[in-house]
Amino acid sequence: MTQTYRTLTRPLVILFIITTALFIIFRSRMDNKGIDGIVVISANLLLFIVTMLNLYFQYKNITNPNPNAVIRGVIAGTFLKLFMLAAAVIIYLLAAGAKRSINAVFVGMGLYVIYTWLEVRISLKLKPKA
Repeated sequence: MTQTYRTLTRPLVILFIITTALFIIFRSRMDNKGIDGIVVISANLLLFIVTMLNLYFQYKNITNPNPNAVIRGVIAGTFLKLFMLAAAVIIYLLAAGAKRSINAVFVGMGLYVIYTWLEVRISLKLKPKA
C-alpha cells in the first residue's frame, strides 16, 4: 500500500474507530432500546472490511487504461457490499429466531448508507496515475 491509499482511507478508519467506540460505550443504552450491540458491531466490522477491500480494488483498477473498468469496479463493489449485508441480515434473522433485534438491523442499514457515502467520496478523489 502506498501513502496515497493510506491517506485516502484514513476517514474510513476514523469512522470505524469512532462508531465502534460509541457502540461499546453506549451498549447498555442500546440494550435498553432493544438494539443488540454485538449485531451492530458485527455489521460495522463487516461493512468496514468490505469497504476497505472495495477501495483497494478500485485503487488497483485506476491504473487500467479502460475507464469502463473503473466504473464497473465501483458498481460491482457497491452491489457486492449490498448483497453481503443482505445475506448477513438474512442469516442473522434465521439464526436468531425469536431473539432477533430488528432495531440492530436498522442501525446496520444506516451504517451501510454512511459507509457507501464515504466510499463514494473517497472514490471520487482517486486519480489515475499518468
